[in-house]
Amino acid sequence: MKYLKENLNKLDELSRRQFVARTAKTALGVSILPVAGASSKVLAAGGGTAEHCIFFYMNGGMTHMDTFDPKPGTETGGKTNGIPTGVPGVELSEFMPQLAKRFKDIAVIRSMTQKTGDHRGGSYWMHTSYQPRATIIHPTMGPWAARLLGKKHETLPDSVVIGGGGNHPGSGFFGPSLSPLPIGDPDRGVQNSDLPDNVSEKQFDRRYKLMNTFDETFRSEFKTDEVSAYTQFYDETLKLMSSDDLETFKLTNEPNYEQKVASYGDTRVGKGAMLAKRLVSSGIRFVEVQAGGWDMHQDLWNAIPERAGSLDMALAALIDDLKAEGLFEKTLIVLGTEFGRTPKINANGGRDHHPRAFSTMFAGGGIAGGQAYGKSDKLGIAVEEDPVDPRDFNATIAHALGMDLNKVVYSSSGRPFLVAGHKQDRATGKVVSEGKPIARLFG
Repeated sequence: MKYLKENLNKLDELSRRQFVARTAKTALGVSILPVAGASSKVLAAGGGTAEHCIFFYMNGGMTHMDTFDPKPGTETGGKTNGIPTGVPGVELSEFMPQLAKRFKDIAVIRSMTQKTGDHRGGSYWMHTSYQPRATIIHPTMGPWAARLLGKKHETLPDSVVIGGGGNHPGSGFFGPSLSPLPIGDPDRGVQNSDLPDNVSEKQFDRRYKLMNTFDETFRSEFKTDEVSAYTQFYDETLKLMSSDDLETFKLTNEPNYEQKVASYGDTRVGKGAMLAKRLVSSGIRFVEVQAGGWDMHQDLWNAIPERAGSLDMALAALIDDLKAEGLFEKTLIVLGTEFGRTPKINANGGRDHHPRAFSTMFAGGGIAGGQAYGKSDKLGIAVEEDPVDPRDFNATIAHALGMDLNKVVYSSSGRPFLVAGHKQDRATGKVVSEGKPIARLFG
């Protein structure tokens, strides 16, 4: 034990956290998410009124040319036609008819720009406002909200990720106590993530008792924040698993279940959206819904009708459902992706990675709908007006939820960080937010 302690204390912050995560997973058989220019007008910090956020993340790089920023009739437009939204001069692609009908409720950003065309790096930048570093993992928006605003519920987690993969940064240097609860399959709920198929409840209870016996010695020898945080995380997880609140995660308990599935779509993104609505209705602050299949290097026009169509159906049903429950103005809906896809169509009938210009979307939660912010050029290659980078994107989410953009939080190594990136003000020497909320989105 002394040898282990000496070696653990020699590790850097990231390596210590990974060591403790592997130890906990081995002992219990469970896991958590890995610790693995906008408008010049600056909004007041913490000015938003949204109580919840549902963040749709489209893995693979969603094609802006065939969703929110079509260019029909141009040399790059391909086979995709546009359809009217009711706002003069603004069309969505033909594959998003339901959102086009509800355009008065949404705001589209057509001037996103990214620094990397690498999937993992681009996703990390969009989720955290920071570029990847070798020795630290930055928190995502759900854990940031819990850290800056406090927990919303005694038993339920403050944030959840539905359909996320192993590369999600999770709570980063905040540690496991603020880690989002992962749900692999919306149909199966919590059980799919917390209890693997080969671990029964009896086995889990036995492992937990053994872990507690081991933990008494382990905690006394390894007095680190990471060990304490994992203990807190598992205590809170067990509290949830033994409470009535666990029913919140059972999608089939949703009233009018069959009718809702028909409305949202019997797809991963449809059921993810349906579960996300159920979770925010129960008081969970931040829910991320991930959907893949957007890495369309070939045969794009055979794939895009289903991929964009299922997303269109899910988002439209969510907007309608939140309105019916009186939650639309309280719930920020966000859609993001790591980058766009090339306007130039490749030899395989697809589009390649394109970080220079892409699109995202906001709705509800104080957002003024019926607008397209920013502009790409006539071929969709580059941003022409009002560039927005991932820090501005996350600053807009943070503002909508009432987070203080200039609240400095320190990692365990003593380094300062802010929710939407940071820089040092040359005049004052203070650490200030690098990202700025998109003021026009809030009317």
